[in-house]
Amino acid sequence: MADLSRPARELLSALHEHARARKKWDGTRKTGVSLSALLRVFRTVPRPRVEDELESVVLRRHLAELYGHGAITAMKGDDGEKIPLPKGVWVLPTHTSVKKVREPLPPLHPNLRKVAGYWENAAPRTRIGYRAVNNWFFSEPDMTPAPKRERALDIFGSRTYSGYFDAEEKAFDELGGPFFSDREALYTLLQMYSAPPQLLTERLVAESDGYYGRIGDGDILLVVENVTTCWSLIEALDGMEDHAVGYVACGMGSSFLASLVGIKMLRHVKIAEIRYFGDLDPTGLSIPAAAAEEAAKHGDLPEVLPAVGLYDALLRIGTPLPRKERRLTKQQAAGRVRWLDPSHQAMATALLCGEDRLAQEWVNLRYLKANSEWLRGMHR
Repeated sequence: MADLSRPARELLSALHEHARARKKWDGTRKTGVSLSALLRVFRTVPRPRVEDELESVVLRRHLAELYGHGAITAMKGDDGEKIPLPKGVWVLPTHTSVKKVREPLPPLHPNLRKVAGYWENAAPRTRIGYRAVNNWFFSEPDMTPAPKRERALDIFGSRTYSGYFDAEEKAFDELGGPFFSDREALYTLLQMYSAPPQLLTERLVAESDGYYGRIGDGDILLVVENVTTCWSLIEALDGMEDHAVGYVACGMGSSFLASLVGIKMLRHVKIAEIRYFGDLDPTGLSIPAAAAEEAAKHGDLPEVLPAVGLYDALLRIGTPLPRKERRLTKQQAAGRVRWLDPSHQAMATALLCGEDRLAQEWVNLRYLKANSEWLRGMHR
């Protein structure tokens, strides 16, 4: 538009804006503007005042410039006035449309053959889901049954699929469509199951050994941020000896801080210390850091300490993936990582000051049953 006069350029910009606002115009096709609308648009464009110069004369002059520039064309017919104006103008395309390229159907694993019928009309994220599950089956995976969020990390836990879900471990909560909506068939095919929710801390630790959550005769309360890992730990600890974990509770995120003082009400249970394990991200570390400060204010509450072996396992076997939360400054990160074991603080700081996170579900049931190093700090 460099060879257009300034008023003509501004009129064309105003016509484009009008078309976008009123007709949802994307610039890839021509769109009509009636004479009444053209006049309204023209009157919004600042222009020098020339005494005794009629509006229609000025508008005709600018339109002629735009005709010659190939930006607009006149509709057939005019308004019949002495100085005629067209019945409207066609605003011409500014660029050609980009053809949508359909992602080709990849070779499908025998377990995914039904996806061929859904592929063409699937939403982009659903198609990513199909591709991820297909690739996972071709990798000859360990098909030992696993909780849903742990299985999600098995399948989606790489940077190939990052950015498509709020959190990779929650991918199955977000995927829909005919394949992913048939939950019974999906769970059977992927050999996964939903971990049942746990009770909160103040209800979990009870006067009787028969209460759900009692895992041994030790005096450590192990609090876990998320339901899936809590369930996996209970399953793993059930067959282990020589540990000091007496109870396992799900902290349910920030609910842990609210329920912490409930431990004081327990009359027949001795809790010597609380060990905590959660995600390595800003929120996941702010919860135990705040709980440790709260416990320190009360002389009759046990310390809230990190489950060192579990965090050690998470840092070793977990895959850092992009997070939604903003980066922290080193000073902000220091306030959160100070609660961790010194051996983990540098790596945790790098995560918080960067763009990644580690979901605790990486320490999955398969790992917990095959190893005992994660019990570090919680032996008798």
